[in-house]
Amino acid sequence: MKTKKLLIVPATLKILSVLAVLFVILALSSCATRKKALSQPPVVKEEASPAEQEVPFVVVEEMPIFPGGDSTLLSYIIKNTKYPETAKSNKIQGKVIVRFCVTSKGGVDRIGVLKAVNPELDAEAVRVVGTLPQFMPGKQGGRPVPVWYMVPIDFSLK
Repeated sequence: MKTKKLLIVPATLKILSVLAVLFVILALSSCATRKKALSQPPVVKEEASPAEQEVPFVVVEEMPIFPGGDSTLLSYIIKNTKYPETAKSNKIQGKVIVRFCVTSKGGVDRIGVLKAVNPELDAEAVRVVGTLPQFMPGKQGGRPVPVWYMVPIDFSLK
């Protein structure tokens, strides 16, 4: 009987020490997580304008039209695209596919790259799309609505 009591004490001490170690690990990990969360800048959420609150359509009854049509749009892009010098010297080529929203007023916003090639070429494609003039907005049910629009921009060396 006396030996049983002697065996129970070390087992209890082992369990208590394991629990203490687990508690310390948990406390340290929660502090590290909190410290990491505090080190990140706070996210400031701005109020979205009514135009941004509208979800852009993918397909509409009347798609947005660039003044002069699609061929004029591609000509505008070719004319205004400047091939980045470092991409030229490294002989980087490819087709960047850019997606943007034609707003209900005909402007261009929410520009993003769907198919990237190289950071410099992607940035140039986004820059060129940002300079596009007003479109005739797309219409759904007879009223102007925002519509997603995609355009490929080909970067090739001769």
